[in-house]
Amino acid sequence: MQETTDIIMDYLELPRPIAVVLDAAGNIEHLSDEACKLLGYSLQSVLGVNWISLCLPSSWQLKAKAVFDSLAQRRQNQSEQYVYPIMAKNGDRFMFSWHSEARRDPSGAFIGSITTGIKVRDNALQEKNSLLQSAARNQAVLDNAIEAIISINSSGTITHVNKTTEKIFGYKEYELIGHNMWMLLPDAKLADKKTNISHYLMTGITTSSGFNRELKARHKDGHCVPIELTVAEITIAGVQSFTGIMRDISERKLSEERLRQSKEEVQQALDHLAHLDRLHIASEMSTGIAHELNQPLTAISMYAQACRNLIKKGQLDNPALLPTLSRIDNQAQRAGEIIRNIRALVDKQNPHHQLTDINALIHNTIELAQVDIECRTVQFECYCSEQLPMIEIVLGQIQQVLLNLIRNACDAMVNNEPDDKWITIICEKKPTGFITIRVRDRGVGINHEHADKLFQAFFSTKSHGMGMGLAISHSIITSHGGQMKVNQNYKDGAEITFTLPIMPVLGAQPHEH
Repeated sequence: MQETTDIIMDYLELPRPIAVVLDAAGNIEHLSDEACKLLGYSLQSVLGVNWISLCLPSSWQLKAKAVFDSLAQRRQNQSEQYVYPIMAKNGDRFMFSWHSEARRDPSGAFIGSITTGIKVRDNALQEKNSLLQSAARNQAVLDNAIEAIISINSSGTITHVNKTTEKIFGYKEYELIGHNMWMLLPDAKLADKKTNISHYLMTGITTSSGFNRELKARHKDGHCVPIELTVAEITIAGVQSFTGIMRDISERKLSEERLRQSKEEVQQALDHLAHLDRLHIASEMSTGIAHELNQPLTAISMYAQACRNLIKKGQLDNPALLPTLSRIDNQAQRAGEIIRNIRALVDKQNPHHQLTDINALIHNTIELAQVDIECRTVQFECYCSEQLPMIEIVLGQIQQVLLNLIRNACDAMVNNEPDDKWITIICEKKPTGFITIRVRDRGVGINHEHADKLFQAFFSTKSHGMGMGLAISHSIITSHGGQMKVNQNYKDGAEITFTLPIMPVLGAQPHEH
């Protein structure tokens, strides 16, 4: 049997235990064969010799004596476990892990000890110290992390926290250990939710790195702490646990709110600037507007005088009055339409988007542009796809963009012959989900050196221009999710293109014109 045991231990490379039996004075009564082989002594030569004086290095003798004395002084049969080296006859040292128990007679008097030892591998202590140092380093990293890091078991009970947890939530470590995690996240706890955290995690946003969600935590003093919670699951030997990382995102939320307010202020400034640009356009068109309004008003006045004269003469027959009254009505509607178009241009725009027929908007803008004296001599040709979906835009802003491009095109052809003043507008749907509008003229074209600066604020190729029209137009198109650019390959004048996105989520259907 012993031979079989030796074979198994040799095969598994297991350390062989040794046994030492001491009397009440600490003298050797018996050594196992393995102990004799290791120490280099025969059993007869060591019987009655003090074990501590013979086999322990001098630096360990006091510690070993203290352990032996503690066994003698205890009334109950308790054991001691400890680690210390022994020294062989030739001076070699071996580190052993010891287990000692007291020996007592039937009366309970201490008569000695029996000790068994297992040799410790040469690198075992180094590994132990290395593990302790690694654990200390890891704990230092955890305590100095900017996030609160907590360990949680499957029931949601907190088993460990780092120092940052105390800073963020105001609790001491002992106030958290053993308590449920919901004390930090009361607003996230649902009344009908089970206490098992895995049920809660299943409702979260699961990524490759684990559960992630923004929540509102609660400080010890009761105030709300916005956090981003990330939880990773750990399973060791079938035991499930979780590590939760809570980032205090108060500063981030504050920055996001400031950024949102800044964006609103910038947008308000852009809207105000666009409104000023529309007022500027209206002021430049004022002469044409006055002339355009004067025509229907003069006609209304003439038709009204004709009706009055007929009444004075007593000629009240309907066939004579009705056509004249119809002409007055038509001219009044014409004047009203002009006023409505101008008012729509100069009024402050409602920033809300609305479904718009882009083809109808193009034709209405052309009519409005022709009020201007410079544009009245220009001929227009439109190539608009007959079936285009309704698009969601701020109508007045896109009309402002079109009007700017048309008036710039008119300015570029001021020196052209009357027959050579043409503006072409092309509107078509692209497979990319955008509607493209192209505005072409037959003017002098755009210098390639100016193409990159054309949409910058205060840049203008005109001596009297402010350099804001195209910059504002570019900003409007960008805010709608589109793009505006110059087609540098167009050689017959200038072509500026802009796109507007189609939004199928609105349920807009194709509209025939």
